[in-house]
Amino acid sequence: MTYEEAKQLIPPGRYRHFKGNEYEVLDIARHSETEEPMVVYRALYGSHGVWVRPAEMWLEKVERDGAVFRRFTRVSPKGRYVAFDVETPNARNDRMSAIGITVIEDGEIAEEFYSLVNPETWFDAFNVQLTGISPEAVETEPTFPELWEKIGPILSSGVLVAHNATFDLGVLAKCLRAYRIPWQTRVRYACTVRMSRQMHPETENHRLNTMCDCLGIELDHHHAGSDSHACGEILRRYLDEGIEADRFIRTYDLQSGRTLR
Repeated sequence: MTYEEAKQLIPPGRYRHFKGNEYEVLDIARHSETEEPMVVYRALYGSHGVWVRPAEMWLEKVERDGAVFRRFTRVSPKGRYVAFDVETPNARNDRMSAIGITVIEDGEIAEEFYSLVNPETWFDAFNVQLTGISPEAVETEPTFPELWEKIGPILSSGVLVAHNATFDLGVLAKCLRAYRIPWQTRVRYACTVRMSRQMHPETENHRLNTMCDCLGIELDHHHAGSDSHACGEILRRYLDEGIEADRFIRTYDLQSGRTLR
């Protein structure tokens, strides 16, 4: 097995030994003398430290009680994440003109939703040019309260995720307050900008279009449906590469409009 093959076959992430213990693969390295690909990993139970194991051994099959097992099998990322993106009609950013939602469950896209929104307010020329959404385009579209019956349960169903999340959360909080819609006062969220800074520190910046170019993800920028889908795909990519998503989950206070931790 070559080093390149090992990198493809054993991506970073969590793996379960056939006897039950779990480990985290950190990287693939080359043996200093033989150039043999080596798995760099750590245990996810009581032990501490980092170890190496030949990649061939990591992938081999073993027989136990008459059954054949892979010595290590990859553990799929778990959890439900709700990636969302909003567009706004003006610089006040207290109304939505569109919203896109992409639900990630157990590492896969489970549901997608997109709608224009009648913000019941004025449009700035800059926002119309940026998003392509005009007052005429939303005249017959649902208002935020009308749409909330559909999107409220979806947004309540998992950890919220957005690219530059405090912007989208701020717009959501202002809409809820403006229409006096009762909802939870605090939400758990993660930001894929923060994740991108860890996963790709080498990029010029970590804007959504930059990260999509870096990762080969299609994007129709400033279309809320495409932006939420791209955010979900970025999250999926990072989960597959073994990112510890829990480390990025924070709490946002919708009443004060700020992150608590």
